[in-house]
Amino acid sequence: MKQYKFLGDTALLEVFKTELKKVKVKQDWIVPIPLSPERLAERRFNQAEWIARMLRGRVHLALERTDGVALSHLSRRQRYERTNPFHVIQPVGGKNILLVDDVYTTGITLRQAASRLREAGAKEISAVTLFRSV
Repeated sequence: MKQYKFLGDTALLEVFKTELKKVKVKQDWIVPIPLSPERLAERRFNQAEWIARMLRGRVHLALERTDGVALSHLSRRQRYERTNPFHVIQPVGGKNILLVDDVYTTGITLRQAASRLREAGAKEISAVTLFRSV
């Protein structure tokens, strides 16, 4: 995961291609978790967006992230206490959405993104991640 996420070795996604194609996407939109502009400039790609594009469905970049705080540098408590950094930038009213992220650690990222989508009128929100941190 480190090699994919932090070193940009996107070829590693090929290992998961078969499994990702088994995910049955019934939602209207697939929405990857966005990176902050700082993190995107640092990594040069959004790992969640690449995963989302391997699923069969319509990918929409419906969220943006405004803070640049790397969650990997925050404690569990700090993650829960941070301000919601997400903002909806496309109309999502009545849409069923599948959120996509690379790693599920505490779940706060997905919960905060889902909260913003719900506030904007999304009908139903589900999520899928490539890994679960233990």
